[in-house]
Amino acid sequence: MQTMRIPTSPPLCEGAAPRHTFSFRGLPAALLLFALVMVSGVAPSTTLAQQPTAAIRGTITDSANAPLAAASVHVAGSREGAMTNERGAYVVEMLSAGAYVVVVRRVGFAPDSFVAQLRAGEILTHDVVLRRARVQQLAAVVVSASPRLNETREQALARQRSASNIVSVLSGDDIRALPNANVAEAIARMPGISTERDEGEGKFVQIRGTEPRLSNVTINGAHVPGSESGSRIAKLDAIPTDIIGAIEVSKTLTADMDADAIGGSVNLVTKTPEGAPRGYVATQYGQASLLSRSQSQGSLMYGGRYGTNGRLGALLGGTYDRNNRAINDLELGWNTADDGRVTPGEWDQRDYLYDRTRYGLGGDLDYRFNGGSTVFIKSLWSKFNNFGTRYRYDVALGGDSSQAATGATGIGTGAQFVRESQYRTPVEQLWGLTAGGSTPIGAHALSYSANYAGTRQSVTDYRTSSFEYDGPNGDGLPIRYDGSSRNAPTYQYLSPSDASLATNPANFGLRNYTATNGLATGRDVGGAVDLLLRLPGVRSSDAADSGSTLKLGVKYRDESKSYVNGNGTYVPMGDMMLSQVVGDFSDPNFYRSQHAGFAMGPVPNNDAANAWENANRARFIDKSSATKNALASYSGGERVTAAYAMNTLVRGALRVNLGLRLEHTAVSYDGNVATTPGDSLGKATGPAVVRSVPGTKSYLDLFPSVQLRLAASPQTNLRFAVTRGIARANYADLAPHVSGEVCSSCQRKFSNLSAGNPDLLPQHAWNVDLLAEHFIGTSGVLSGGVFYKAISDFIYRRQFVYNGPATEFTGYLGTHPENGGDGHLLGTEVSYTQRLSILPGALSGLGVDLNWTHVDSRAALLADTAKSAATMGHPVTRNAPLARQAKNIANAGLTYDAGPVSMRAAWQYQGASIYSYGDGSATPSGDNWFFPHSQIDAALTLSLRSDVAVQLQALNLNDAVFGFYNGVPGTEYANQREYYGRSVILGVRYGFGGGAGTR
Repeated sequence: MQTMRIPTSPPLCEGAAPRHTFSFRGLPAALLLFALVMVSGVAPSTTLAQQPTAAIRGTITDSANAPLAAASVHVAGSREGAMTNERGAYVVEMLSAGAYVVVVRRVGFAPDSFVAQLRAGEILTHDVVLRRARVQQLAAVVVSASPRLNETREQALARQRSASNIVSVLSGDDIRALPNANVAEAIARMPGISTERDEGEGKFVQIRGTEPRLSNVTINGAHVPGSESGSRIAKLDAIPTDIIGAIEVSKTLTADMDADAIGGSVNLVTKTPEGAPRGYVATQYGQASLLSRSQSQGSLMYGGRYGTNGRLGALLGGTYDRNNRAINDLELGWNTADDGRVTPGEWDQRDYLYDRTRYGLGGDLDYRFNGGSTVFIKSLWSKFNNFGTRYRYDVALGGDSSQAATGATGIGTGAQFVRESQYRTPVEQLWGLTAGGSTPIGAHALSYSANYAGTRQSVTDYRTSSFEYDGPNGDGLPIRYDGSSRNAPTYQYLSPSDASLATNPANFGLRNYTATNGLATGRDVGGAVDLLLRLPGVRSSDAADSGSTLKLGVKYRDESKSYVNGNGTYVPMGDMMLSQVVGDFSDPNFYRSQHAGFAMGPVPNNDAANAWENANRARFIDKSSATKNALASYSGGERVTAAYAMNTLVRGALRVNLGLRLEHTAVSYDGNVATTPGDSLGKATGPAVVRSVPGTKSYLDLFPSVQLRLAASPQTNLRFAVTRGIARANYADLAPHVSGEVCSSCQRKFSNLSAGNPDLLPQHAWNVDLLAEHFIGTSGVLSGGVFYKAISDFIYRRQFVYNGPATEFTGYLGTHPENGGDGHLLGTEVSYTQRLSILPGALSGLGVDLNWTHVDSRAALLADTAKSAATMGHPVTRNAPLARQAKNIANAGLTYDAGPVSMRAAWQYQGASIYSYGDGSATPSGDNWFFPHSQIDAALTLSLRSDVAVQLQALNLNDAVFGFYNGVPGTEYANQREYYGRSVILGVRYGFGGGAGTR
């Protein structure tokens, strides 16, 4: 399929005019025509007669006015019916005029029925209150139930079952059933989803083998901007789990959803007030095995329905979480000799003592009017103080470390030593506020919403104090190394006297201190209006009655992002020795004591070092670079205007959802470039001059979608979907900026220099999904399917040689974003959840929760410019897996629920995946990979009575490793490996009001 792109201006460069494009990349004309016809509401059959259809709607509650999800509403004598959603609401549509008997059933409740007399075009509202079934006393069985804050697995599966698209839902109860430190870690327990981890915790979500920036994050359906300075995706480690009611991951998109979700869309659903007012208070305390660090948590939540028939709903809750995590980290460098022999060259030993605190607030206020109209306000706010102290002892070889090498062992000369303390100060905030409502207009309905969301990440005086060895033999000491283990190569001092020199704080002087400062902000304002039209039914000679709903809508999103960098570097004019500010921190079991040779030794007292630096500012030379700070700063904005039409057609057991979405994107950004004036010989004649370079571009996209759901039986769905998505470039990638350090050792490090690329195109993808799902009762499901994604213009960071305009970096190796060729991804996904109630006696409480995803991918890359230049400038293409694509993702859980006891044991696995691309070789210059991650967690909950529960959690029982390596799987040169220890956490939860229960 050819690409059609019609530019209306020359290619964008510095100061260029705006670029406008209209793209139908790979759009099959037949599919587009089919979607346009079907969206009009005309079924492809011979119409004999048309008449307005009728509908029945309402809510199903229990006697305490709590909503009942997964209740079945069936029109007797027909195939028509519905399942209630998480709010207990149901709609049975596309009925002809006449009298019907409607039967309502729900496990654990006595069935009920009512008679509905419908006129053509009428929407009848009928609410039902179910009474609990008579309880029979059985030996050794305790039956207890209480209304919860609308967060059960039954409600999650009801949402999953009734959706037009392919969606996975994690209930609030399941979120809190295991020790999930944040929302990202909870999502990673869902089918087909993994998480990018950082310093011991999940951070970004990766859906079906796609990297984070190919997914979307929303709060109650409203888009959230990226958190970090260069990122488009929101960091989910900032959000504590206890303010979330459910998590929905849409793996296929309907036309009324934002299209920027090639991987999928994560929707965080806040708690909803349902039933009689009630709440809970909870607290936890735990301790980790590594350095005996502690953690604690507290939550308070209260809400429900008030007034006549519970028309007013109000809920407010908050949570506080403190995690004093410790980390042992070894980061490695490798040297490659001319003959290809690889030897270790650097041991960067790090101890982290974090003091992380998370705060979360969530609220909901809504009102349900007579006649079916509703209004609401939903909100979420979180704050994450990611504070911590890092101690570092770096050993780096100089000279020719391979001269005395024998196999993997040898003696390196000129080893340099650095001892360092650092205090980290990132503060991250994320929030979302959505207000809206809906109102019926005859047989139709109008809904509307407005939203405001944002992120903020600030770093203030993120201080690093570095002390460098300058004792006897100041040119460096010799060390003996052993590189036989590529995961943990070791080193040793050659003599006790050398060891004494390297561990004497009087031999280390302050080299410099740096103060990192920066502020990244994101803001998103938008709104949407939808009109739902219930179209006349269609009667044909060969089909039963059918009908359709047509949803028409418009949506506007105005997003802005900016980053201001303000780093400083300060060099002392005199000596300040480590011995003056040496601290008492020690870690005798650093990096698992079985690894001989690793020891932190003396490190600075961070507070003392900072106090000395602050008191002696006059003794420092300011080496800060205003030019570098300006080059690393940028701003950008994006306005997305969308119009869409979505037709849902029901023909007996077949439900067809057809959609067409049109999005116009207008992007603006502002970066900085630096130029240095020079003479005819290229010699600088003045300082660098920084100037702002603005840029704009706009483009138009069409996103058709076809989604079929066939009810093969009342419990079985077959689904098929063809959808299209987009992933737009990061603002920081578009802005023409340059960021890096100027130094002799920096010039040959690709990781040092990064630059923007204003000519980046957005990525597009066609997605094909096939899924079968069989629901087992109200809380179990067996599903399996395949999915395929064809990605065009995928963006990756390409290695290159910089050549201006910032002349101080000319000739430096670096990376910048670039569009690659086509990428393809093919995967299989299987999930099985069931309580094994058929087992005898106490074993009937056992259950399983399993999911496995296998993914293969291929992406066409250009080799780095530095190497292609050696082949007369002709780029070399190679195929590699897509970034972040792990071949296997799995979760295996064993559950037990019987009477007051609830237990969970969970294993989580994520295979190796590429973090960034190198040259693809089995050497330290190869691609940079995440190590596989395998972790075991467990929890035991004991309900002491209906309103009090005690929970014991165990996190990371197998003390799993996290890290990166270079090379290829099987030939791995580790460059980072971290351990976090095991954690045991004890918690108590007390429910109050309205028989609330404790969960």
